[in-house]
Amino acid sequence: MKKKEIRIIVLFGSHFLYGSEKANIDVFTALSEFDNVKSLFLIDRKRGVETISPYLNERNLNYKKVNYHFMFNKHMSLKEWCVKIYEILSGSFQLFYYYIKFRPTHVYTSKQEYFLNFLPFLFFVRKPIIYRIGDSPVTHNLAYSKLWSYMAKKVSKFVCVSKFIEGKVQETVKNPNNSSVIYSKPHFKLSNNFSSPKSKKMFRVLYVGQIGKHKGVDLLIEAALRLCKKYDNLFFDIAGNMVKTNEFSKNLLKKVENSGLSSRINFLGYINNVDELYERSHIHVCPSIYDEPLANVLMDAKKHSISSVIFSVGGLPEVIRNNVDGLICADKSVNDLSKAIEDCYLNPKLTKSMGVNAHKSLNALGIHDFKEKWLNIFEEKK
Repeated sequence: MKKKEIRIIVLFGSHFLYGSEKANIDVFTALSEFDNVKSLFLIDRKRGVETISPYLNERNLNYKKVNYHFMFNKHMSLKEWCVKIYEILSGSFQLFYYYIKFRPTHVYTSKQEYFLNFLPFLFFVRKPIIYRIGDSPVTHNLAYSKLWSYMAKKVSKFVCVSKFIEGKVQETVKNPNNSSVIYSKPHFKLSNNFSSPKSKKMFRVLYVGQIGKHKGVDLLIEAALRLCKKYDNLFFDIAGNMVKTNEFSKNLLKKVENSGLSSRINFLGYINNVDELYERSHIHVCPSIYDEPLANVLMDAKKHSISSVIFSVGGLPEVIRNNVDGLICADKSVNDLSKAIEDCYLNPKLTKSMGVNAHKSLNALGIHDFKEKWLNIFEEKK
């Protein structure tokens, strides 16, 4: 018997390709393996062409370009307000066009801004709206508070990236049947043709992510400087887009350069395919100091049998078991971070054992049936 077709319009206005954006695309890369699932991404015609469209093309995911507005602020001129309103209305007309043409069974979003962008049309939509939510609800002002209250009633299902985020959602939605948790899978790679074995002569520590204070990168650099002075065969790879004109980035670079340790604390910039980095690393560090919902890099590290060192923030401790498949620092400090990295360096057997356990933990987190879980979400909400 032929399965009923599932057709999903995906509201996707980002022009960045950070972990959260890739994780949302991973959902539809996985769902594309089902013959009865079709998707259509609506990307930003101004900002998404250079970054998002090539990434979607590589994965054979269909997309169309529409208008997305930038954020509102109270300091805008009358002309700027008119432009924003025009972009919202034109975006809704474009969504209406593709809605009629594509005939979706569902609408998918992952940010409140995308929902706001098409609010005039979404108000009339009766098809199920699925919201994969990766951040705490934005309610910092009256407009966004009202928007969230409306979304809490309008959205058919909130799929949360962690239990931490589900708790934040349920504080306002208060309907346990309206939310569920599906952890992100390790990022889908088009090619795994790499071979970069771990060196026995050096110990490599890896960081992958944004170079920002909220990510705890300054604490990691302080720990790296301290440990590199103590051990000659310890190396740190920092992979992430660094804006060298940014004061925070400039200070980090200057600090490392002045230390004379630039050859061992490497700022690699943005790396599109980080598989090789994971393969050659001994441990992974995710030192976020804010309530991070869930770091997708933790799943990537697990895929490569690498344990992670984290602080106990947000949803991170949900996927790391202390001293089993990683280390959870008691305090968000350079001292605790240094000690955790040093413990891994001095105990190679424990480090290797935690890495093996990290890979095994993917099944316990439900990654083995990731695509089936997502298919069930769309089949359940018709």
